[in-house]
Amino acid sequence: MNKQAIIPAVDFNTFLHNNLNDNQRQAVTHKEGSILVVAGAGSGKTRVITARIAHLILNDNVSASTIIALTFTNKAAQEMRQRIASFLPPHIGVPFVGTFHAYCLRMLKQYSALIEQPFTTILDMDDAHMIIEQIIKRNGLHKKISAKNVQHQISLYKNQLHPPSDSTRFDPFFMQMYAAYEQEKRMSKCIDFDDLLLYTLQLFKKNESFGTQFRQKIRHILVDEYQDTNTTQHDLLKCMSRHKNVLAIDSLCAVGDEDQSIYSWRGATISNIINFTKDFPNTTIIKIEQNYRSNQSILDAANALITHNKQRTPKQLWSTKIGKDRIRHFVCNSEYQEADACAAFFSWIARNKPTATCAIVYRAHFLSRALEEALIKNSLAYTIIGGIQFYERKEIKDLLAYLRLACNNFDRISFMRTINSPTRGLGDKCIEQLQEQWQLYPHESCIALAKKSIENKEFPPARLEALRTFVAIFDTINGQSTASTALEHIIAATHYHMHIKKQYDQNEAKERIENIQELIRAVQHMEQLGISTIAAFLDEVTLIQEKHDAQAKTNPIYLMTLHAAKGLEFDYVAITGLQEGILPNTRSSLDANALEEERRLFYVGITRAQEYLLLLHAVNRYTYGTLSSQTSSRFLAEIPAELLNSVRCVHMSTTEMNHYMHSWLSTTKHTIATPVLTFQTASHKKPTNTPAAKKQSWNKNQLVEHEKFGVGMITAVESRGEQDAYITVKFKRETKKISAQFLRIISHT
Repeated sequence: MNKQAIIPAVDFNTFLHNNLNDNQRQAVTHKEGSILVVAGAGSGKTRVITARIAHLILNDNVSASTIIALTFTNKAAQEMRQRIASFLPPHIGVPFVGTFHAYCLRMLKQYSALIEQPFTTILDMDDAHMIIEQIIKRNGLHKKISAKNVQHQISLYKNQLHPPSDSTRFDPFFMQMYAAYEQEKRMSKCIDFDDLLLYTLQLFKKNESFGTQFRQKIRHILVDEYQDTNTTQHDLLKCMSRHKNVLAIDSLCAVGDEDQSIYSWRGATISNIINFTKDFPNTTIIKIEQNYRSNQSILDAANALITHNKQRTPKQLWSTKIGKDRIRHFVCNSEYQEADACAAFFSWIARNKPTATCAIVYRAHFLSRALEEALIKNSLAYTIIGGIQFYERKEIKDLLAYLRLACNNFDRISFMRTINSPTRGLGDKCIEQLQEQWQLYPHESCIALAKKSIENKEFPPARLEALRTFVAIFDTINGQSTASTALEHIIAATHYHMHIKKQYDQNEAKERIENIQELIRAVQHMEQLGISTIAAFLDEVTLIQEKHDAQAKTNPIYLMTLHAAKGLEFDYVAITGLQEGILPNTRSSLDANALEEERRLFYVGITRAQEYLLLLHAVNRYTYGTLSSQTSSRFLAEIPAELLNSVRCVHMSTTEMNHYMHSWLSTTKHTIATPVLTFQTASHKKPTNTPAAKKQSWNKNQLVEHEKFGVGMITAVESRGEQDAYITVKFKRETKKISAQFLRIISHT
């Protein structure tokens, strides 16, 4: 998972000649002017940018104080500083290496006298959210819009250099909120995080002498991850390095990869790197295409995929790690078989390669639920990067609390969680009164005491009505109610989806609603397995959580979204949910730019894998309790079939899946393995009564599988002449007597 370790202090020139390839060395030693280093995935871009800084200082005698390197995260900046320091003698200081925002803050403090609108404090995200929330409440809009949604939109406007005065071009409502927010900040003498960039940009644009002095002092600028810059950052770089559209410093080095531009929703603009040579004429482009991470067959798939994008600089990743047959594409019956396939994949690795790094990557966090359950069932430890376990997510815990309270009216913890989620205007005083009632009547349930308070009219009318609406939710549901019906009733009665949309910005609200839909699918799936009541479902969830908590966390399998995976690498990677509507998502279907970004997301996922890659999609997904047909992602068709190695495993048993993984992964030769097979079994093709079939031995306690009823155990065998036998099988939900020709043996006991 970790990136390349920090290089120990060595003679730099020895490192320069022995540890860099020709293209890397060219980028490091290029002397003057602007250069764009197009660094493909896993090509060592951090090594290039840090070595270039060391080369400037040690070989070109450049003062560290005249160099700045800008990146996007504090973590990346710290890693770069450490690498640079490892090259330099102790008496030479490291130049400034930090984020755009950190450098802008430094300049604003240093030149505060030149700022038109002086500020005293910088608002963090929570402070800015509070201001917007107050504006919304002041205007009586708290029932119509969330502060997070407004905050996100204002940030996008700022990153794209759109002032509040652009009201004719954008949504008038958001622009009015934007103007009110800016006015509130001015009155408070505060600025926010985005203002750090904007105020610095204004310093350059409105003070020509300031720009001249800056460029006389700073002679070398380096920018990492240039594909992630927004409009403001790009304009700022032009002001820092150009005078009258001509480069006015000794060197400008931008490092990036447009094929990994996946943050447009945060304001990143791919056009910055695509049009870099237009904004900085006479730029030298250096491509770094040797990949030090992945096997060549994995890179071949990534190369084939990304060539379908138009917004890119053509390049071809290559590696000296030659090994074929490193990719499998599993066509699964459902998301549950998809999860079982992942579990089989990683179970083999856990037994045979215990120190290997492993990851499951997906488009959105709601897809983790079935995966988590399959991993837990197979005693595979996991951790989620950039997210939390499915049953620990707030919206899931809220709805489970409603189910628990329906099952147990005495559950005070669940009562306290649900009473104001969503908010009902029942304040702290109201809650305190209800708690006092609990002390007076310890043998009464929470719901009964709430009803008593309503009957006695112990609260003002508005609160009584809110409390009446709340307790009415539980009038028709209890522990023996069907879980799916109860859950849908709770969601409708509480207007929970509307609550989510008001509380969170559009993207986060969508993700949380997807989680809720996944919870509904989980309940419906449990019902198909015979776990139908609220009480039984809650017991199952508790067992799942307990088993996960008990599992060791040493070298876990990492679960994450494709966005969270960027910058990471793993020996074994599985990418799930490769179907239309998920990857690419539904919104990208009508937008060519959005579709290209979805393809880049998949490309990022593929290039995380070092040794083996498993791609999966389901031909069906559970929707409202039934399997609905799904279409495989168009991106899969863009990878040549000979690289993809598709396996249709819709009728594979778990045993067959485990055997298949063993056959594939245990092959260590760097040659093409035996041809991929599509398993043909009795569960999807009615067998004929061949002589071989007649000799099939059926015995009590054998595990068998039926297409409709699933896996069961034989309890009795009844012969019907030479041609047939009738088998009594105990399935999970019922016992059936079935003709042997419709069964397939899984194992012998």
